[in-house]
Formats: sequence, structure tokens, C-alpha cells
Amino acid sequence: MTKEVADMNNRLSVVLLIFIITLAGCASAGEGVDEVGPEETPLEGRRIVSLMPSNTEIIAELGLGTNLVAVTTEVSHPEAVVENDEVVKMDVFELDEEQLIALEPTHILGHESSVSQYAETLGRVSETTGAEVLIVNEERAIEEIYASITAIGEFLGERTAAEWLIEDIERDINVQNNIFEDRSDSYEVFIHISDQPELYTAGSGTFIEDALAEIYIDNAFDDLEGYPNVSPEDVIERDPDKLVSIMGLEDAELSESIDGMPGFSELKISQPENQCNISPDLLARPGPRIAEGLRAVGRCVYD
Repeated sequence: MTKEVADMNNRLSVVLLIFIITLAGCASAGEGVDEVGPEETPLEGRRIVSLMPSNTEIIAELGLGTNLVAVTTEVSHPEAVVENDEVVKMDVFELDEEQLIALEPTHILGHESSVSQYAETLGRVSETTGAEVLIVNEERAIEEIYASITAIGEFLGERTAAEWLIEDIERDINVQNNIFEDRSDSYEVFIHISDQPELYTAGSGTFIEDALAEIYIDNAFDDLEGYPNVSPEDVIERDPDKLVSIMGLEDAELSESIDGMPGFSELKISQPENQCNISPDLLARPGPRIAEGLRAVGRCVYD
């Protein structure tokens, strides 16, 4: 593989990861959602299309996994959905309108960050099939996870199940909060989203930073908003205590990646014991498994 191809693949990977993080976000219903209640469609008759992975996980946790007829190609959980060949895997960048209509959906869940890609398509599909459409907004805090679960539950006629799910997540997060609240040591972390030449991190106003605050972990780039592109020099200047990577690399690959950063050899995060390799699915998706992600981060950072 040439360097030019490798650089291009890396840039494409960065764009895809940032998109997936944004795609994972979900909150309250957006504009244009019809107010006709989903209760009109019996449970066994619901045919649900989910156009973002985090919503797919929420839908499954609400007990409606078997009602999914299509999800995104980025889906990786739950396993029952991933391995079900009868559930169509769709590319949100290139939605097949005829295929979507043929699925005869009753409910479609889209997302603000990508709706410009398929807004007209969903409009025509909804008009043709009568499907209800919910557009949800980007997550920026833990509380918004609960708000989005409520919105999705109401949209799909499962408000009580949504309330129970929220209670479960709150309890699990509180458990993690209690485990780490008495730690006398504090850590500032660099949230590692992508590698050079496009080095991205998570700043303030992101659900990732808000989630880490639940276990008393500070963000080295809390003065920047969203998902900024930073330079190696920026990281060197701040010299964070730990690195929390959500790139999905193997441990050896992560160490090699950090070793290859100019000027990083003297930083604390250059040491393998200060590198936390966390599954992107757990920390980059604001859904039912966020407490599991916090547990993984906490054990690595504090132990």
C-alpha cells in the first residue's frame, strides 16, 4: 500500500468515525414528525427502520428488536440484529428508495446530522407507505440520552418500557459514580478519536466528556467545543495523564500509533499503562451501554 493510499484511507476512516459518533447521537423529536400516535399500529404489525446505530440499540432494549426490518450498515449490536439476515443493512449515504418502500415500514427513525442526505427520500417513502418518521437531534449530555429514549419510546408506543430502561441506565451509571467518587487521585485525559494526520478529540458540549465527568475524569481539551481537530503540539503542551482511545485499534496498534506521533515519546501517554483502549461502541454511542463504557474507562484509568 502506498503512502498516498494509506493517508487517504486514514482520512476516510476519520470521517466515518466522526460520522458514526454523530450518527449515534439521539434526543427529542425534530420538526416534521406527524402527531398520529403509533398506538394505531399493533405491536406485531410494526415494521421499524433505524437509520442510526444507537437508536437500534435503544429499540432493541425496548423489546422491539424483532420488529426491525432495516438498520444501518454500521450496526454492531445487538448480535441478534447483526446476525439476522432478514434485517436489511442500509447505507444512509445511499438509501435505496425502492428497497425502503418494498419493506413497507410503519416507523422510520432518522437523524439530524445525516437527514440532509435522505430527507427527500424519507418524505417520498412516508407518503407512499404511510410510515411515521422521527428525526432526532445530536446528543450532548447524559440527560439527553434519557430524553431521546423517552422520545423514541413515545414514538413507538413503548413509553413504560422507555421509563424502565432509563431507570436501569441511571442505576448503572450511579454504581460507577459511587465506585470512583472516593478516589483521591484525579486524571486528565486525552480522548483519542483519530490518528494523524487528522488528529481529532472530543471537547466540551459532547456526551463523551459529560459521561467521563460522571466518573470524575477531566478532559484535557475541555476548552474546545465539539469534536475539534488538534495538533500534536496541542497535546504535548497539555501533557495529559491518560489517553482514552475510541479508534477501535488493537493494543499493539494503539501503542505504535502513539509512538509515531512527533514529540510524544516524553509524554505520560506514551507509556502503555497510561493508554486505555475502549470499544467505540461503548463510549461513542449515547445509548443503553454507556454505563458499560464508563466501567471500562474507570477500570483502566484508576487501576
